[in-house]
Amino acid sequence: MANKIKDYINKITNGDDRKIKALVAVGLIGIILIFASEFFASKDAAAPAENSQSFDYQQYTQSLEERLEDVISSIDGVGNCKIMITLENTNESVYATDNEIKSDSNSVNQKDEYVLYETDGGETPVLIKEYMPKVQGVTVICDGGDNKQIQEKIINSVTALFNIPTSRVSVSKIKA
Repeated sequence: MANKIKDYINKITNGDDRKIKALVAVGLIGIILIFASEFFASKDAAAPAENSQSFDYQQYTQSLEERLEDVISSIDGVGNCKIMITLENTNESVYATDNEIKSDSNSVNQKDEYVLYETDGGETPVLIKEYMPKVQGVTVICDGGDNKQIQEKIINSVTALFNIPTSRVSVSKIKA
């Protein structure tokens, strides 16, 4: 067995067998690619976990404004429009907890702990629900903002989309 291994090593070093050299080269390239993929995969896997923990209010508000602008500008007679949205509160996250209640004849003790799971960065609590911030008010400024019928259509659309009272929606004509 040892002689066969020595023969293969001699063939590789002396250049007798090109097939063996090619096979060894492919094997080495494969091993390098496996190690390289492990190195890059660990960085990519950690990125979504970090992004899921942070919340960007400006990006969320801008996204709502852009989507609402697309809807409102498609109403007949609205024309060019600008929209501003204010949010009522922050987002709220609800995490899983483990409740333990112990009662004696004289007292009752309650112990609440977050349920945790292991990640690359340590322990992380289990997220059950996340409530997004609610819309507090909307201002729409558009070309057709001076027309009462168009104002009514815009107000009805906004109140239906965000479930807010009509008193929290303002529609005005854009300055020429």
